[in-house]
Amino acid sequence: MDNVRSDSLSSHTTNPFTVNEDLSFEDAWVQVAELLHCALATSQVIGESVAAPQRAVMHLVEMAKMVADRAVECLQPK
Repeated sequence: MDNVRSDSLSSHTTNPFTVNEDLSFEDAWVQVAELLHCALATSQVIGESVAAPQRAVMHLVEMAKMVADRAVECLQPK
């Protein structure tokens, strides 16, 4: 997942993730599919401990949304 990175030094008021601006439309959608697959797999283990998996799923979904947003940006004329 080199195209989506976590910035552990960022403040809590800003988004802790960044998306590689060179990410192509096709690669962005591949990343979305992978992130959503991870979100699904993570949500399947929620029965063990609610707090940690819920946070993980929320982060994965947030990352998927950002990559999807980047894919849409790729469609916009420059």
